[in-house]
Amino acid sequence: MAIHRRKPDSRCRSTWRSHGLQATIFALCAISAAAGEKTLFSFSPYDPNGGNPHGTLLRDATGALYGATTLGGAYYNGTIFRLTPPAYGKTEWTLTTIYTFTGGSDGGTPNGGLIMDSTGAIYGTASSGGSWLNQGVVFKLTPPANGANQWKQTVIHYFYHSYPYGADDGANPSGGLIMDRYGALYGTTNLGGSIASVSGSYGTVFKLTPLDAARTNWQESVLYRFQGGADGANPFFQLALDANGALYGSTLYGGTGECSDFLSNVIGCGTVYKLSPPAPGRSAWTKTTLHHFALGTDGIVPQGRLLLDAYGNVYGTTIEGGTGQCTDSLYNVVGCGVVYKLAAPGPRQTTWTESILHSFTGPDGAFPQGGLLIDAAGALYGTTSGGGPASTAILGSYGVVFKLSPPTQGASRWTQTILYSFDISTSGDTPVDELTGDPLGNLFGVAHQGGPNLNGTVFQLSR
Repeated sequence: MAIHRRKPDSRCRSTWRSHGLQATIFALCAISAAAGEKTLFSFSPYDPNGGNPHGTLLRDATGALYGATTLGGAYYNGTIFRLTPPAYGKTEWTLTTIYTFTGGSDGGTPNGGLIMDSTGAIYGTASSGGSWLNQGVVFKLTPPANGANQWKQTVIHYFYHSYPYGADDGANPSGGLIMDRYGALYGTTNLGGSIASVSGSYGTVFKLTPLDAARTNWQESVLYRFQGGADGANPFFQLALDANGALYGSTLYGGTGECSDFLSNVIGCGTVYKLSPPAPGRSAWTKTTLHHFALGTDGIVPQGRLLLDAYGNVYGTTIEGGTGQCTDSLYNVVGCGVVYKLAAPGPRQTTWTESILHSFTGPDGAFPQGGLLIDAAGALYGTTSGGGPASTAILGSYGVVFKLSPPTQGASRWTQTILYSFDISTSGDTPVDELTGDPLGNLFGVAHQGGPNLNGTVFQLSR
C-alpha cells in the first residue's frame, strides 16, 4: 500500500527525553485518520533473516530500525536485525541480520526492547539458552570495527535460578532493557527469584552495573523478588524510569483480583508497581503496588511498557477485561481489553486513582499487547493484536493502530480513532508491543504474523 506523502508541517517537532545514555524519542506530530501504511519488510518461513518479529523497534540517529525475531535464522532460535532507510532516490528499505542466535550459551528467542549506548553497542535479553538450565541471558552486540562487517555478541549475564542449589537469581527474561544516566541496565525476569519454596518462582527486577569504562564486566543485583499472591507475579515487560530513578512496571498475574486459570485456581488479574531507589545509607529498594486489577470492567492482565507523562501519571493497556464482549477459545466472555490511566496521588495523599480511558469492543480493536506512545497534545497511540472493522465478518480480524485523543474542554470522554486496520495478506496480523516514532511523526512497528510472506512484517504509518 502506497504512502500518502504530505508536505512536512512546519509546526511538527520532536523532543528527546534522556536519562544519560538512554534516549527515547516521542513523536509529537499528530497522525491523521487518513494515515498511509507501507510494509517495510516481510519475513518468510525458514528465513535466515528470522521470522515472527516481536517487541518495540529501536531507532538510531540515522533513522535505521533495529528489532528481534523470536524464530527463524540459521538455527531457528531468532535473530537481531537492522532495517536501513532507502538511499537517496530509492524507495526500498534494506534488512541486514546482525546476529543469529544458536539457542546455546549465547541465548535463544531474543526479546524486543533493545537499547543502544553512545558507542553504538546494542543491549538486549534472550528468554532461553544461556546456562545449562536454559534460563536466558543479557547480551551485548558490539558494532563492527573498522574494516570488519560482523557484529560481536557477548553475554554479560547468564540467569541461574535453582531451588535445590539455593540460587535465587531470576530466570527467563521476557522483556527488553532500559538504561539509566550512569549506563546501568534494568530489566525483569518472568520467573525465578524467591527460593522460600519450590513453587516460589514469581519473577524479579534486576540491575546490571558496568564495572569498567569499556562495559565488558558487569555486576548483577536483584532489586526485587516477587512473592506471588497479593504481591504480584510474573513481570513480563520492559520497565519505565522516571527522573528520580524510580522504576515502574506491571505483573501479568497476582494481586487481589479473583482471576483464575483453566483449572479454577485463583492466580490474580495482575498489578502495577513502583520500585523506589534506596534512601541514603540504605541498600534495599522499596516496592509499592499502585494498582490491583480486578474482574469486571477493570482491565485484566496488563501488557507492555508503561508510559509516564510529565505530571507523573501512568498509562497502560490490558489484554482482556473491560466492557467489550470478546470471548476466549472456550467462548467465555473475557472482555476485549482497555487503555487505563493511573493518576498520581495529590499532596499528602498515597492512593493512585485508576480511570478507564477506553474499553475496546472488537470492531474498534481487541486484545492490545503493547504500551502507548504520547504526542505533544496528550494523544495516545497504540496497537491491538486483534479486532478491527472486519471483526464481525467471517474473514476475521487482524488488529489496528489506534489514536486516543484527550477530552475537549468541558467534556470527559476520550475519543478513539482507528488509524489503520491490518490485512493479513499485505500488512500482517497481530501487531504487538509499542510503536516507535520519528521526528516527522511517522510510526513504526511490527506485526508478529501474516504479511506477503506469512511470517510477520515491519510496517510504517505515515502522516
